[in-house]
Amino acid sequence: MGLFVLVCVQNTMTALMRLNLREVESEINGVYQIPNQAFYNKSTLVKCILPEKLQRIGDDAFYGTAISGTILLPEGLTYLSGFAGTKIVAIQLPASLEEIGNRAFTECSSLNCELLFPSSLKKIGDYAFQYSAIKGNLALPEGLEYIGSSAFSFCSGLTGSLTIPSGIKVIESYSFCQCGFTGNLNLPMGLTEIQEGAFCGTKFKGELNIPSTVTKIGSNAFGHPYYGS
Repeated sequence: MGLFVLVCVQNTMTALMRLNLREVESEINGVYQIPNQAFYNKSTLVKCILPEKLQRIGDDAFYGTAISGTILLPEGLTYLSGFAGTKIVAIQLPASLEEIGNRAFTECSSLNCELLFPSSLKKIGDYAFQYSAIKGNLALPEGLEYIGSSAFSFCSGLTGSLTIPSGIKVIESYSFCQCGFTGNLNLPMGLTEIQEGAFCGTKFKGELNIPSTVTKIGSNAFGHPYYGS
């Protein structure tokens, strides 16, 4: 029944404003989830209570909605995406979270909070927080293994220092372009590549030590601001 509800909402209910999914059990291929684009462009939707039994929020699940306020995510959630362009102001990430998907919080201009990542997090996808209003220090968990292209680009509210976890071997293109960091940048031994524009336009200060394991630094990696898309 839970799966039926989510599929139907995708193509109907054009004036939907509030949605309570607390007791819904939408299981697809053995995973409790809100499917990709489940509420895509439901522009009238301002509030949603998520299911208690939830492991995955799919890509673009709430894209184009007017959801606002603080998003309360249930424990047991392992994959999080789908809130690009919404008006949420804060998120509380569960201890179970393993992956933040591509474009998860792109252009969330109201997301004016400091992120507290769980130690379980392994991957932050491409454009995950691009143009969002996250602020303060960015403390990346030591177990993190991947930070996507443009994951934090144009996050001007980020301040302080940044330490890249030892599990990161490649810093993808424009990952931290135009961020507002004001402290030091610390790169781990074992890092092999810093791609194009990775830190362009940032405001790090002090001494930067490039690990001896780095074999490639891309164009404009630490250069002038990047004004592309």
